[in-house]
Amino acid sequence: MILLIDFDSIIYKSVYKVVSINQMREAIENYGKESAKQWLMQEVYNEAINRCENELLKMQNYIQNIFLGEITGVELFITTCNKSFRKEISKEYKAKRKKNNYVWTIREHYRFNGAFFSDTLEADDLIADRVNELGRDNCIVVSIDKDLKTIGGWYWSYLKAPEKDMQGNFCINEYGNKNYIFKYDSVEWITEKEANLFFWKQMLMGDSGDGISGLKRVGLKTAEKILKDSCIPFITTAREYIKRNQKEDFWVNYKLLKLGK
Repeated sequence: MILLIDFDSIIYKSVYKVVSINQMREAIENYGKESAKQWLMQEVYNEAINRCENELLKMQNYIQNIFLGEITGVELFITTCNKSFRKEISKEYKAKRKKNNYVWTIREHYRFNGAFFSDTLEADDLIADRVNELGRDNCIVVSIDKDLKTIGGWYWSYLKAPEKDMQGNFCINEYGNKNYIFKYDSVEWITEKEANLFFWKQMLMGDSGDGISGLKRVGLKTAEKILKDSCIPFITTAREYIKRNQKEDFWVNYKLLKLGK
């Protein structure tokens, strides 16, 4: 069994609040503005790599205990493409996301240290192709991205949740905020039918985070209602697009949401 880890989310988490505002102010006073920027980058880089490696170790130990020694390998997948085919399909795709230089620095580290990447495909696509290559029974997809549920097979979502002490009180970090940690839930098996249903729900709802507009005024409950008792979700969804005068959006959204080559 091979772990296929969507590493992007872990990297984003790893660079969060490494240095406090007070520490940054002190660095500017001691080193000057430009040197302080270099200091900050080095601090974030060192701490982020440390956090990523610790998280990987926790994940491997957790899964190893569940599958009792059946884990034979770990593969990391990152998004490095500057020529995503999806951006050629839609100018709105992830248009509101700003580039995080710290994230890209850590991605570069893992790009040169064994992670899988592509010039045109995102981590999700690479994972979908890898699952097809290995077979659903032979790997576990590790991600908090619900889109990867459309692949089917073994899926493990690690969630960010407020950390609590033994008395049940929220743990507060040095910045005075709740300390969030990855909360591990059980590994689940997603059938081909369930994966297919996940995809068509996405088609109806769209994905606002990625700039993909689904059908107007259609949320999760409405999508579930539309697909309830549907024998062929593809036809049911296509008819709904036509009925709402969004026929041209159907194939655009299909190409944006479908994972893999």
